[in-house]
Amino acid sequence: MARRKQSITQRSFTLGEISADFLEGDDLEARQNSLRSAKNIRITASRTPKGRPGLVYRSTVATAEDVVEIRPATGLVFGLVVKDASLEIINSSAAVVQTFGSVPWSDASEVWIEAFRERTVIGGPTFLYILTYNGSWSFAPFAFQTVAGGEVAQPYWPYRTDVTIRPSAVTGAITLTSSAALWSAAYVGQRVRYGGREVQITGFVSATVVNGTVISRLPPSYDVTVTSAASFRVGEAVVGQDTNFQGLITAIVGNVLSVVSLEFFDGPDVGEDLSGPTGSSKVTVKAGIAPLTSPIWDEPLMSPLRGYPRAGSSANGRLALADFPLVPDLLSLSSARDITDFEIGADDDDAILRQCGENAPRFLHIVNAGDLLLFSDRGLYYVPLRDKGILTPSTFAPVAFDNRAANGVKPVRVDDGVVFVEGSGEQVSAALLDGNIYLKWSVRPVSTFHSHLIKTPKKLCGPPIYSNSPDKYLFVVNSDGTIAAVSWLQEFGEEGVGFVPWDTHGTFVNVAPVFGGYWAIVDRVIGGTAKRFLEEFSEDSYLDSEATYSPGYLSHLPGDVIHIWNNGWYGGETQVFADGAVEDNGSLIVGSRIGYSYEARIEPWPVENIQSERTGMIKARLVRASVSVLDTLTFQCRTNRTTRTIEAYGVGDDTSNPPPLKTEVYRFSVIGNRDHPEVEVIKHLPGPFHVLSISQEVQS
Repeated sequence: MARRKQSITQRSFTLGEISADFLEGDDLEARQNSLRSAKNIRITASRTPKGRPGLVYRSTVATAEDVVEIRPATGLVFGLVVKDASLEIINSSAAVVQTFGSVPWSDASEVWIEAFRERTVIGGPTFLYILTYNGSWSFAPFAFQTVAGGEVAQPYWPYRTDVTIRPSAVTGAITLTSSAALWSAAYVGQRVRYGGREVQITGFVSATVVNGTVISRLPPSYDVTVTSAASFRVGEAVVGQDTNFQGLITAIVGNVLSVVSLEFFDGPDVGEDLSGPTGSSKVTVKAGIAPLTSPIWDEPLMSPLRGYPRAGSSANGRLALADFPLVPDLLSLSSARDITDFEIGADDDDAILRQCGENAPRFLHIVNAGDLLLFSDRGLYYVPLRDKGILTPSTFAPVAFDNRAANGVKPVRVDDGVVFVEGSGEQVSAALLDGNIYLKWSVRPVSTFHSHLIKTPKKLCGPPIYSNSPDKYLFVVNSDGTIAAVSWLQEFGEEGVGFVPWDTHGTFVNVAPVFGGYWAIVDRVIGGTAKRFLEEFSEDSYLDSEATYSPGYLSHLPGDVIHIWNNGWYGGETQVFADGAVEDNGSLIVGSRIGYSYEARIEPWPVENIQSERTGMIKARLVRASVSVLDTLTFQCRTNRTTRTIEAYGVGDDTSNPPPLKTEVYRFSVIGNRDHPEVEVIKHLPGPFHVLSISQEVQS
């Protein structure tokens, strides 16, 4: 019986590289749009694999962990390079325009940044600072606004509800005495509040006594005699029927109530009824007394003693803060008036201070994605802001929408969703708006088919906001120094998201969307010495750590073997000497690009079974493969153990000119009959590389 041949062509590679578990899944749809393996390619908007951009060297950045784009004024764009012991501000050429060598952090990986036009908030576990641009740069501790009476509009929190305090007077220089060991020298310079009024701590005396200065008159205390004290209890709040006086009972002796004021500091009027939770009685005598010991006191939510928020974002013009070390389920949002105004109140533009969530979650991240998304270690929440929603103290009501936990990697926005790393640290998922009529938030895993490429991520990099490129990418930076380049077509969901691993001569520390593109922080060993570089992914580059040669020295790659790209053809390898001088191998000319070559590969899934009209699926043998390339220079095709090279120059080409780019179909015989035959297309030398389709001809 005559053998039957059939050619199967793959033109869509949307899913990138998927798990080896699919090797026997010939009939699964996922295999029809994916690759068995890949490296250093990206999936374009046309669903085809193309060699990744090269990396152009910009600067040496020592201990840098991140670079963040800010736009402090119209037409001005800068990058903040965050290092372990400094902060650098660079322009789009990576030239340093300002350096702050004295910073409040020693570990750059703990720093978070949120930009508000000319002001940029920079925070971490032990500090909160603000970078300001008004023609020149300033960098100083975050200063809260001063409001009426000289008080500070900062958020306060009752950290020690088990302790009461007593001021020696209600004005002037006073002492504050606590009922238990509380104070330390760290309180000096801070403000605490007694009954909602501030006292500046000026000196430390002992664990129970500090000196202070009253900022505005403290609430007075009274002995209030009532007709009958039978309806009152110590610790209860009382209200005056006529004056609306409000106070807290701290002691009862006979019919005399010792009360510390909360509202209306003149005290209740003689003759009015004083009401408590279980009854009321008429006031017969009122006498002012020395300030009483009170549990109604609090201290700054953020301070060197209590720590600072480890996450921040913006929401409706407010600064939103989260992940407070001692109150992990607390969220604090500035007023709508100014990001330095945290004055709490009931008005629509007042600040918000709220504990949220079920079972005291730790809120790790806040992301403004149309709605305000809250990522915690015990589930995901959102605060509705879409459809002209206004964020106010009365409308701030987080709604839980998924029980999955997030981990410490900062989420990033992608289209109408937010990508995050789940609490396990090994799954990448996306919070997405879902629904045809009524949109609601839901979570979809996006790395299920690509779990082997997710290796304890330490960073996520989202697409540049201001990029004009039709191809948008997300990068997952793994702890092993590799990255997974994530691409998608229309909607960001598991069915249309592709992952491909990228590597380089060294390890990736971070990738960041800045200046309309992607910049990488890379660790490389150069001539035996470890160095950290800031490099830019460039479509015009086919090398890594690339620099343009001019007579003199290549200062950033001393002692290494590098490759030459001469504006259209490969110039071979050459040596950079220890002093930075470049050896001329005969092809080195002014304008040559020199750097590290990197390899790109794609391997389709083998076609091993074909459909027969009479017998259904039958086993087939791969006999030939063909590859269609677009504007490609030179490449190799490996079929099983046989490798064939398509050279840059063909017969009849003028070798005095750069080799022509190839847009052709190349066919390769497959020798040998094996289970799971291999076809691999390889970019082995620098140059453009773009595959349009791969065909496999099988014989049954």
